[in-house]
Amino acid sequence: MLKQVQHDKEVWQDWPKLYPPAGLLFHGDNKEVLAHLLANGFRGKLKLIYIDPPFDSGADYVRKVQLRGVKGTAKIDGEGYTLGEQIQYTDIWANDTYLQFMFERLLLLKELLSNEGTIYLHCDQRRVHHLRYLLDEVFGSDNFINELIWQHQIMGGAHEKRFSKAHETLLWYSKANDYRIRTEDPSVRVPYGDYVRTTMKQDERGRWYYERRRMSRKTTAEEALSKAHTRTYVDNPDAGTVVTDVWSDMLSYQETPDQRQGLDLYPTQKTSHLLSRVLSAATDQGDLVLDSFLGSGTTAVVAQRLGRRWIGCDINKGAIQTTSKRLQGIIREQMEEMRRKGDQAELGFTDADTSTPSRQKADGTSLSVTPPAQLSFEVYRVNDYDLQIQHSEAVNLACEHIGVTRTRGDAFFDGTLGKRLVKIIPFNHPLSPLDLEEVKKELSARPGEDRDIVVVCLGKELAADAWVEEWNRLTEERGCAEQD
Repeated sequence: MLKQVQHDKEVWQDWPKLYPPAGLLFHGDNKEVLAHLLANGFRGKLKLIYIDPPFDSGADYVRKVQLRGVKGTAKIDGEGYTLGEQIQYTDIWANDTYLQFMFERLLLLKELLSNEGTIYLHCDQRRVHHLRYLLDEVFGSDNFINELIWQHQIMGGAHEKRFSKAHETLLWYSKANDYRIRTEDPSVRVPYGDYVRTTMKQDERGRWYYERRRMSRKTTAEEALSKAHTRTYVDNPDAGTVVTDVWSDMLSYQETPDQRQGLDLYPTQKTSHLLSRVLSAATDQGDLVLDSFLGSGTTAVVAQRLGRRWIGCDINKGAIQTTSKRLQGIIREQMEEMRRKGDQAELGFTDADTSTPSRQKADGTSLSVTPPAQLSFEVYRVNDYDLQIQHSEAVNLACEHIGVTRTRGDAFFDGTLGKRLVKIIPFNHPLSPLDLEEVKKELSARPGEDRDIVVVCLGKELAADAWVEEWNRLTEERGCAEQD
């Protein structure tokens, strides 16, 4: 039987008393969440912040799902407006609005970092130049550490007028000069190149080294052969060398089936391998990590696997739900591992724990030896508008922003959008297949109804995508059969 978990006092001694010693998952606008954390004891406590904010790409974050009618077409729109507090999350900002959005959050994030802390900001070519100026302004250009290039699989295929996109950028800044890079961690090292591996030797004292000939422009090849070689000594030839600022050894953009844990993750989901390197380079076991644009939760999942404390937040309820499911699976694995260890199944950080090499998983993270910092997490709401506004008022706001015409005489549908019927899902949960089944059930009771359906929701479960695709496929086949 698993022993009662005992939290290491040194790791948790600075933890605010308002919250239990556990992972913290917040649902809400991250600006409100960050202000809440500052006001409740987390100022200067974070060792690492990783954020993957919207790239200003033309998509926003509240789903508008359109179902195929008997004679119509269907699609899932990129994102649609709903509640007023969501508008700042549309990725169609004018430049100044987008930069103001990021600037306000970076100011709050800086206050949460410790003097030894650092921040990674993940972006692409569309905004990297703007965001670097913002980071220089907030953190200071002297605190710039690296522009890291993550090379991944080609996105979008060939183009006639430009080269295909195959990388994204991580901008890495410190708060002060007290940070350090953990170059000894296996996650931030890669194997030596072919030349070094094939030329490596041992000297008379058993030390490993490789050598290169030093040749100036005035030195002929014959003269170089007679000159002394430059030796570079290597502590451990099997440990490899520290990565450069170009990360080309993790090309896959998506998680493996094992890492997905049977869940439908986001199309822009970052890999656990990438986040493992980020966390391993900047933190130690027990350090506190924050991701305020959490998405489907890879940062929190990797932090949990690597024995870090973590805080995550997202405005999308579907993101919170997906993250929760992933974390539950990881914690279940960790608890099972601790049960197998028997009397060693106590949580804490001892000399034996931290000095024992971790068994590496396929994604670069470790589970078996690294002790988890916590075996539970709590979910909180901060400024959760959908609980503060009466449902009827929320529906009115949604209809106003989308342009829905209300129909008071329909007991199920909330209005029309052009020639399409509109159903607004209650804003206290993301769209799920169960909600779509209710729409299907209602339509089956209206055999003469052939209009398309628009479903408006505050976030969605990714399983809803598969449901809509299947519905539209069956509807199209049925329509073709009727025409024949």
